[in-house]
Amino acid sequence: MKRKLIIVDNDTGEELERIEFTGGYNVTVTNIHDGGNLRFIRKLDNAKYGQRHWIKNYLYKTIAEKLVERFPELRHIHPRTILFIEDMEWKPTAAKQPWIARIKKANNELESMSGYEYVLETRNYYIERMSNNQVIALLYHELRHIDEDGSLKKHDIEDWSNLVATLGKDWATTPETIENILGDDFEGWDDLRKAGRQISMFDRGLRAIR
Repeated sequence: MKRKLIIVDNDTGEELERIEFTGGYNVTVTNIHDGGNLRFIRKLDNAKYGQRHWIKNYLYKTIAEKLVERFPELRHIHPRTILFIEDMEWKPTAAKQPWIARIKKANNELESMSGYEYVLETRNYYIERMSNNQVIALLYHELRHIDEDGSLKKHDIEDWSNLVATLGKDWATTPETIENILGDDFEGWDDLRKAGRQISMFDRGLRAIR
């Protein structure tokens, strides 16, 4: 679906600029009368981010919104302030305990120009080997790092205790079926899969992580 961004002079009706595109957008505007502060209109979905990464906002932001709606301990989180990216090229090395996903504060430049306060990064190597329910649990796990004051907090020992109690301590790597923590309230995987050709990890069956 093609979209158009048209900038018009309100006083004269003159069309100043026209941009046609097929993906999402991240518009930054400013007004002199409010001190020049940047304002952001964010609706990024699928797009390349650097050489190795792909923006996955359409998929992961949707899940994050459902998680925040369902779990009171996440109510202080605003998924629209998180940039979800996925490393599409990473492969395992000899490094011990490689991470599957991580969340970090956006640097000052990224936050001031795009409005994103956090970057949540996943690795496609692991994601494509996980079930839908594991991916949901993984995002819950990462969101729990965002504290109520906006800072990032460390793990609760090895993991969040309620996640382990519900799904088991090996919830991220088990080849067995785990519970969907969103239950029947979250449907629509088929619609999410149609978001773009880069979102394909849920078309594969569950395999154990090597």
